[in-house]
Amino acid sequence: MNREHFGVETYLPMRNWSFEQGVIKRALTEHGADVLHEAFTLIFREYKPTPDYPILTAGFAISYRLNTVIPRILADRQRKEKAEATVVNGGMAAGELASWL
Repeated sequence: MNREHFGVETYLPMRNWSFEQGVIKRALTEHGADVLHEAFTLIFREYKPTPDYPILTAGFAISYRLNTVIPRILADRQRKEKAEATVVNGGMAAGELASWL
């Protein structure tokens, strides 16, 4: 994604490769692949490179940015699920629908 967003070919890990592998594995275990993928997409969209930090590393994204993005993603998913449930039930709560039937 660094190549796509910032035009940088060389990737250097935040501390070292084993650190980045560890934080990625923990984040995958804790949040799941689909949430993590959505989080990285959002983090890359929001990141503004500087001369000192021209790329976004996985270690930095997970260590410092993930905790601000994950709550937004989860809240958005909950809103979508509630909206879908409302549409499926025709605007009635599940209990109301059961008592009506």
